Amino acid sequence: MFRFVVVGAMLLLLAGVAFSQDGVALAREAFERGEFAQVLGMDMIPAHYKSLAQLRVGMNFEREGKIEEARQAYRAVAAIPEAPPHHLWEAEGALKAIERKAAGLPERDASESRVKLPAAPEPGLTWYVALDGNDSNGGTKEAPFGTLEKAVDSLRALKAGVGLPAGGVRICLREGLYRLKKGFSLDAGVSGTEAAPVVISACDGETVRLSGGAAVTGFKKVEDEAILARLPEEARGAVLVADLKAQGIERFAPLTFRGFTCGSRPSVELFFNGDAMTPARWPNEGFVRTGKVLDAGSLKENRGGVFEYEGDRPLRWQQAKDAWLYGYWFYDWADNSIAVSSLDVASRQIRTAQVSTYGLKEGQPYYAFNLLEEIDAPGEWYLDREKALLYFYPPSDPAAATVEISLLEEPVFRLEGVSFLTLEGLTVELSAGDGIVGTDCNRCLVAGCVIRRLGSNGVSFTGGSDCGVLSCDIYSLGRRGTEIIGGDRKTLTPARHFVENCDIHNFSRIDRTYTPAVQIEGVGNRIAHNHFHYSPCHAIRLEGNDHVVEFNNIHDVVKESDDQGGIDIFYNPSYRGNVLRFNYWHNIASGRACGQAGIRLDDAISGTAIYGNVFYRCSESQFGGVQIHGGKDNWVDNNVFVDCKYAISFSPWGAERWAKFLASDAVVGFLTRDVDIASPPYSTRYPALARLKDGHDVNIITRNIAYGCGSFFARDPGIEDAFANWVGGEDPGFVDAVDRNFTLKEDAAVIGGIGFRAIPFGEIGTYEDSLRISLK
Repeated sequence: MFRFVVVGAMLLLLAGVAFSQDGVALAREAFERGEFAQVLGMDMIPAHYKSLAQLRVGMNFEREGKIEEARQAYRAVAAIPEAPPHHLWEAEGALKAIERKAAGLPERDASESRVKLPAAPEPGLTWYVALDGNDSNGGTKEAPFGTLEKAVDSLRALKAGVGLPAGGVRICLREGLYRLKKGFSLDAGVSGTEAAPVVISACDGETVRLSGGAAVTGFKKVEDEAILARLPEEARGAVLVADLKAQGIERFAPLTFRGFTCGSRPSVELFFNGDAMTPARWPNEGFVRTGKVLDAGSLKENRGGVFEYEGDRPLRWQQAKDAWLYGYWFYDWADNSIAVSSLDVASRQIRTAQVSTYGLKEGQPYYAFNLLEEIDAPGEWYLDREKALLYFYPPSDPAAATVEISLLEEPVFRLEGVSFLTLEGLTVELSAGDGIVGTDCNRCLVAGCVIRRLGSNGVSFTGGSDCGVLSCDIYSLGRRGTEIIGGDRKTLTPARHFVENCDIHNFSRIDRTYTPAVQIEGVGNRIAHNHFHYSPCHAIRLEGNDHVVEFNNIHDVVKESDDQGGIDIFYNPSYRGNVLRFNYWHNIASGRACGQAGIRLDDAISGTAIYGNVFYRCSESQFGGVQIHGGKDNWVDNNVFVDCKYAISFSPWGAERWAKFLASDAVVGFLTRDVDIASPPYSTRYPALARLKDGHDVNIITRNIAYGCGSFFARDPGIEDAFANWVGGEDPGFVDAVDRNFTLKEDAAVIGGIGFRAIPFGEIGTYEDSLRISLK
């Protein structure tokens, strides 16, 4: 049986505004009875009670077939002072659905949520580049250039001379593998215009690989007795060696201290038939734990630490000159790779050359890597950088496989101050560093590309405006998939950058925390219709204002770290106006003790709208599908929670901690120096900021469905504004819960029962367009 749940205390304060306790209680009781007209006539109640009641009136009229009355009711939502923005666009969506049905169309237009790009003009000039071309040629289809550098130089000269032709210029690369010794640097000198854009692309139907790596051949059995003595006995006959210097490969990105707080750093990797191989490590899987810490070290003083280890495995490593350790050295959400400074096998102690931001702590997980002595499993490798010798335990015969090493330490493409440029249909791969980096660019687009096998980040746009990553496959990355950072937080001027219709997976392979599929910062950027999956940490890191995250399919993330969510937002209460809607969060858990959530609002994040999301198996430890840590004014409205230990969890701060937090120097800086929340545009765009000090820990939780969950709330402080939620153990009316189709049937009682607005579940995730078709 359905159970409609009202939880939370009757409020005297909500977001700092005084309301009648009796009025709020009466409003909730009226909601329970379905007497929404009574709610609309009440005074001294929060505006969202009235806007929700008005939406319910419209829904009831619509379900009764009284369409004109429904229209009037939905239009009236906009007239309610301080109605939440998401109630306004819910009413607009309902009106649009009515008009579409009247026209004989489906209620929703699935293309409405997709990016609309202006039609590209026919290029006025096309140059061709081919592996068998020549830079002395004219760049025609019959006589192509031999290098992309020549084509770019020709473009620069053309623009500086007679100018770009109407329709712009397309540089078309013919089929093949282009090995790069250096990346391409593009600046304003190669910018296009709206009427004359520049496109660098693969020719239609052809596969173009721009590779920053090299093929490795010539593997032989190891014959050096000194090396054989260092190899594990059980693997000596299987480990092969390749002389890279003899193949013209001599320069390699160095091993460096990296991970949490360190930023992008190149990393040499080895690939076998496209799969990343494992730098020789112990243990081969999982972690061991630090023993007693004798010196925690100091990052500030550049002093390594000392800790004890158990067992005798490091006896093997005494000849190793460049052993490294990877671990979560203090917190299970902050990783670093650190060098071994010295090894004392008599005392079973390791001294490190560096430490993490927080030093060392006993009992933390780590493993050792970059050890010739630990090549004991197929896929493991070790590079002697001094002698340029590659030792490898291949999974199969390397002579019958493609073995490649990433080398390029700079981005394959670096764009600085470029406008109206598109990179389309290219495969960018095997850089030890980043793939594509754009700085202060405008109207630039990375479209239909494959970005893969990189030691650092995939695609970054920082500064500028209206740049996008569209319909790309981005995978096998050492760090982040994408970064979109732009917009002015002081003026709330949006950048309008976007990541859409991309499949981003197997990221964070080397730096495993705070390296998500998308790092989104600034103002007014958008993440939509993507598929993010398989990562040890979170999928999205969001900072700033007025971002929209919608229609994304996110699963199998936060598989190793702790105290994280599928999306993480952290610490700044002036981050407002962010909308997280119509996303599918599922199978998010690592089993670590603190918890993993679908959406995590960490340390005072407030004013976020969480609407129309589906959470499936996103809670196993202490966190719920949604985790709110100390924030207020957040909306958790019209969501579905299925098979979560908790639907929503809280870590309430209380009045004293909230006041102390707001008075701290860092937060005062956020609120008065970085931006000014007391003045426009903040005071007008986010009026609730005027009441920031009041109503600690109060969030609005309504119209949610929790099915098969352990409990609806965890650590409920008893002051949440929570009402009209449905919690039950029976199927609320999904189309097919067993097959995980969480669309609600049209006649599901829960829709009318709590005024639940149907979630367009079938529209979530990537969609097929001409660019994505070309990737197949």
